[in-house]
Amino acid sequence: MASKYITEIAISTSSEREQQLRGQGFHMMEVNLNQGNSSTTSVYMWYKKGNEEPITRVQFSFTEEMKDGPRSAGYTELPENLNSGAKGNVIQLWYSSGASPKYGIPIVDLLLITDVNAEASQFKHGWERLPCDLNRGNSGDYIYLWVKRESVTYICDVAATTSFQEDINLFNEGYIRMDEDLNRGARGNWIFLWYRQSTDNKSGVIKMDVSINHEQDFSLQQRGFSVVNVNLNEGTSGQPVFVWLKKDGSLPIKALTVTSNHKADVPYEEAGLVFIKKSLNTGNNGVPLFLWNGK
Repeated sequence: MASKYITEIAISTSSEREQQLRGQGFHMMEVNLNQGNSSTTSVYMWYKKGNEEPITRVQFSFTEEMKDGPRSAGYTELPENLNSGAKGNVIQLWYSSGASPKYGIPIVDLLLITDVNAEASQFKHGWERLPCDLNRGNSGDYIYLWVKRESVTYICDVAATTSFQEDINLFNEGYIRMDEDLNRGARGNWIFLWYRQSTDNKSGVIKMDVSINHEQDFSLQQRGFSVVNVNLNEGTSGQPVFVWLKKDGSLPIKALTVTSNHKADVPYEEAGLVFIKKSLNTGNNGVPLFLWNGK
């Protein structure tokens, strides 16, 4: 039987480690995670496929506080810094294994992409973009990890957090944290959006929107949207920003991601993704961040 699932992930930061992983049957992904920055250290991601317990969730941390949730939820922690030798954030990879019938859908393939034009087509083919830039905090190329799951998945729930105390519960309930701080550069609370996936196409999120004033709040409420009751500008000088969801039984959205790279706008729209044209950092000095979703 052909190997079906991604069962292990590893990181190398030296030729000795590369040789070791190759000898253990790992496959190297041909993208240097330090591509485009000043580091002379070559950092590579590796994976192993098999028919044993599959990996179902992959997360990244770039602060100490981000580690508590996945650690408490029993994720496997890879100790290597994906920005090794560079000036950017210390980024670590975490993964959770073990499929669950409701929310833990096995991952069958991984892809690293450094070109925003190449990204857009992956949405069409059912790939899921993890929004942590693996060169985060340095001047290197934008590099994102994409995962492909065994089955088609739909976004069934969305949540948001303004503190790390809630992380363990959401991880245990099958949520995936979108590892980009929605207050990036705004000096507010650490804020993250979360989603949960299901293979059920009968009950999920069919539309999403963002409000940046009371008039938009009222309009979305009148149109049958429900609010994710967390201010995404918590702790900043910006006006309240909220995410809204609509569920009514028609085909749910499959893709949800956040970007700060305006070069993504045209190729993403051409790929059929819906651009919510309201910055999640509206009214503050933070990095403009935008939500995209698609069916």
